[in-house]
Amino acid sequence: MPGLPPTPAFDRVVLQIKIVRLGTELGRIHRKSFPDPLGFGKNPSRFSDPRRRTEGNRFGVLYLGSSLKVCFLETMIRDDRDGIVGHIEIAETELDERLYAEIRVRQALRIVDLTGDGPVRMGIPSDVARGRTQVLARKWSVAFHEHPHRPDGIVYPSRLNGEINFAIYGRAVGKLELVRQQDLKRAAGLPSVLNDFLVALV
Repeated sequence: MPGLPPTPAFDRVVLQIKIVRLGTELGRIHRKSFPDPLGFGKNPSRFSDPRRRTEGNRFGVLYLGSSLKVCFLETMIRDDRDGIVGHIEIAETELDERLYAEIRVRQALRIVDLTGDGPVRMGIPSDVARGRTQVLARKWSVAFHEHPHRPDGIVYPSRLNGEINFAIYGRAVGKLELVRQQDLKRAAGLPSVLNDFLVALV
């Protein structure tokens, strides 16, 4: 049975909130054609606003990872390893086209915690936290965004390896700042990530 969407009663739920402290560093891999490391869109994504509104009335979401490794997994590999034994091939030009940004929290964030038992306490279907259905996740994201507590975003486990990811609502992006940005191929730790995921550049 699929998970249920939120009801108006969710406004009365006490949100499980995680505080992301000042100085916490996060990461993002993005294309050079969109050079702003704190830029975000309103296109369909895991926690995007699904409402039929003019673009200016929908919220945007900035996705960040807790490490270079999870950023690479979510951005460059995704489901490409499914059913693959041994090395997978990624065109080196794919790396050439991307930047890695290190982003710091400059004002503490209050975000909905979809890790651990947080979803159970809030009555949120497991399909949302585990990324099984984007349609349902988007509906719940609206409920989080519009909740009276006005959280800054969502923290959730990667459906691929369980590491922590962040979906920051556009209204809270001003609480972040760029530390440094460089070509993805120059990012410290990239050789280890390629080795861990058995990636062969071609």
